Amino acid sequence: MLNKLINQVKDRIGSPHIDLLLDKNEFTPGEKVTGSFLIKSGVFEQKLSRLECDLVTKNAAVQAPDAEAIMIFMSEYIPPNTSKRIPFSFQLPAKMEGSRYYFETKLCFGDGKKCIEQDPINVKQPAFS
Repeated sequence: MLNKLINQVKDRIGSPHIDLLLDKNEFTPGEKVTGSFLIKSGVFEQKLSRLECDLVTKNAAVQAPDAEAIMIFMSEYIPPNTSKRIPFSFQLPAKMEGSRYYFETKLCFGDGKKCIEQDPINVKQPAFS
């Protein structure tokens, strides 16, 4: 019973979470996006297994762009009440329809649980003269 209660607390307030911090939020197709992932630990030590980040479109009528996903494998424990910064770099595809996109970031733990965050970006199409 006590173990079940401890696991519920870990899931709610004790788990690390991920923030994608971008140097800016407006881009043009083909541009390089830079920033960093900020992993903040919770009140308990957790084993991290991988970090994933995908570019996704918000418009259902527009096909998601062909872009390489970022996947960082890690087998490390993050101590309680700490943070870790990992540099982020992503090359946007040269052809992107529409302007509503976001990065979906997943922090995966050793026990199979995930923390998911979505960060919107604005893709400004080049003006034609």
